[in-house]
Amino acid sequence: MYAIQHLPYPGTFQFMHDNLAEIVAHDFVVRHKPFLNPYEIAAITNYIALFGTTKKNVKRFDLNGPLNCLKKLWSLAEAASPYSDNPDYEASFVLRFLYQQIPYHVHPMRVLRVWLIMGKLLSDLAVSDRLESAVGLSGGRFLTAVMRLLEKFQKGCIYPENALLKSSDSNDIKTTLTYLSADRAKRLIFHRSKLERRDPAEKPYEINSLLRFPLIKDEYQYFAPYPELIAYAGTRGLFFRLSEEQGDAFRNPFVRAFEAETAAMLRAAMPHAEVLTEGDERALGWSGKVNDVTLIVGDAAILIECKLSALFVEAKRTASPEAIVADLKKQIADGKSRRGLFQLHDKIAAIKSKALPPKLAAKYANVQRYFPVLLFFDAFEHVNAPLTIGNMIKDELSAHGVTNLPYQLWHLEELSWLTEFAGSSLVDWVAEKFSPGHYELGLNTFIGKKRNMPFLQPPMYMPRDDHAYAILKRLSDMEAQALGHDGT
Repeated sequence: MYAIQHLPYPGTFQFMHDNLAEIVAHDFVVRHKPFLNPYEIAAITNYIALFGTTKKNVKRFDLNGPLNCLKKLWSLAEAASPYSDNPDYEASFVLRFLYQQIPYHVHPMRVLRVWLIMGKLLSDLAVSDRLESAVGLSGGRFLTAVMRLLEKFQKGCIYPENALLKSSDSNDIKTTLTYLSADRAKRLIFHRSKLERRDPAEKPYEINSLLRFPLIKDEYQYFAPYPELIAYAGTRGLFFRLSEEQGDAFRNPFVRAFEAETAAMLRAAMPHAEVLTEGDERALGWSGKVNDVTLIVGDAAILIECKLSALFVEAKRTASPEAIVADLKKQIADGKSRRGLFQLHDKIAAIKSKALPPKLAAKYANVQRYFPVLLFFDAFEHVNAPLTIGNMIKDELSAHGVTNLPYQLWHLEELSWLTEFAGSSLVDWVAEKFSPGHYELGLNTFIGKKRNMPFLQPPMYMPRDDHAYAILKRLSDMEAQALGHDGT
């Protein structure tokens, strides 16, 4: 705090804008400046927005002081953070790094992709109505204004309000500016009431107010130190915000739109395949456990159950095994209500035991291969790996009588890349993804490696020489030895 209070507000924002632009331009790893971590720069920017000095005579500043302070705080906090004593769960701590950093890896290609996906989801009338009740704009008009502001602030960090209002439809821009911006007083209230963590060990994992309000308002000027967060706040961040503010009134129509878009993606990739929704299967007489969307082609069926988020805030922030297990019992493997992976297991069991009504059974008559997938809207990485949460899920499934269920956890953006690049070879790609050599990868990582697209494989940063590094290095070396190659 002492270091932050010596940085000028708003005089530092242009400098931070330039650093973050350099990070984006180098695909989030600046080789000649390895100390530039997008999470850390964004965190310091957030604290300047909250606590930077407003003294007018501060012209010179040095970022090294607060940056080194944050790095030290992160290292100390990580030393005090929970690690599992269970060797089967020993990499679960990775999740707190991932959720800490995922929002700041907003590569331009992924910005556009998520913007396009969100446009389709917000085109649903019920979802658009919920957005309009909160923002005052339809989904299409809001997203257009978001993209106009992003394009403007990518060219410069600072604009007076009148210059922004001239760039497009002034009413839409004004409404969107109001929704995505905060002056210092508003930001402080939001930070202290919703985000602030008192425990120093949780401080580096505190949610950044820029994810809700990426635009900083100071009198009649607006600053966007990290313009790409405008796109985050208007897409993924919008989902979290409206979920918090409107609850099921927003989530229920949103998940229906999500399910419909999942089916649409599959149909577009494989127009000659059979794509069944839950409604289709109910109409054919099935009253048992059912998943949201199924693609059937030849002897293969890809069964998808749609969920909005895998984990909640505490599990994301702490990655404590207890919090993760509590959440996966609700979202991923609910043994009591037989939801999530249990739904997929029970549906496959019904198909194999010929329990389906005749008209629906005919659809599955030739199926011999099953690929069950839990599909989320929320983005994540490394959740298919056993030592993050895979073994926890396996234990929960086993506790309720389900063993040897191959499955995958993917998110909607990943499915969009998969359906685009795989096309008519979708089942072949999915079968390859389920194979032992690729099973533990995230879907984006799998696609990124297969198509040589590094932007789909974001780097993960961690404190230097800490407990986490030692564990991951050991696991990496063990994997490399098992596969017979050098580990990195």
